Amino acid sequence: MSSSQNQHHPGNATWRRVVVAVAALAGVLITFNLGQWQLSRAHAKLSLQASIDKQALLAPVSAPDFLRQPTLWQQVHRPVQLEGQWLHDQTVYLDNRNHRGKAGYWVMTPLRWAPGQVAWVQRGWVQRDPVDPRKVPPIETATAQVTVQGKVAAPLSQMVQLAEGQTSTQSLPRIQANLDMAQMQALVTDNVAGVLIQTGEASEGLRRDWPVVASSADKNKGYAFQWFALCALIAGLYLWFQWIQPLKNAQQTN
Repeated sequence: MSSSQNQHHPGNATWRRVVVAVAALAGVLITFNLGQWQLSRAHAKLSLQASIDKQALLAPVSAPDFLRQPTLWQQVHRPVQLEGQWLHDQTVYLDNRNHRGKAGYWVMTPLRWAPGQVAWVQRGWVQRDPVDPRKVPPIETATAQVTVQGKVAAPLSQMVQLAEGQTSTQSLPRIQANLDMAQMQALVTDNVAGVLIQTGEASEGLRRDWPVVASSADKNKGYAFQWFALCALIAGLYLWFQWIQPLKNAQQTN
């Protein structure tokens, strides 16, 4: 049998159609599921934002409330208003925290809000020095009593750490990639009750325009649209080249 006869053998044509159909089906299923996954992430973020907005309507928790009911530290996003004193010598700069496309630090300082009780406060964001990344930008830290408004925070997310950063035994200022609850407790002699995110206008050289969770859900919706569009394109190309066009060619031949 010649090569040209082999190329036009009915069995080869059938096999090619099966391969194309399987590939198209796989592409449609994969892109559709990826679109669904992005939509589920968007819905989860919108639900989280709704929960945050609901919590924001509650009355702020104060020191007496926490002392009477320590479990209030578990109510993430609950508004808080505490008076206390900064333990400024224990300030930690968390590196590689980008903000609106710029590299910088989250500034973490413990606040003694009751005798023997501290809360670590994510005070704000400050841009990294473009020349010397180990030189921390100047910020202001009051030595007198302060009033901090914020909200209860979940444990800090952990960043990928390629090399061991500074620890509490090294010289100040402390610049490190991560700060977990065990490290927070090791840096102070008081009991660490919880973590706060300070809110409000920029001050002390720090920005506090924290990202809104719901806004990032729009990105997921955009990604979902792209995956669904690709899914429709794969399905449309398959139908056109494997069914519609051959059917038109057959009708024109007849």
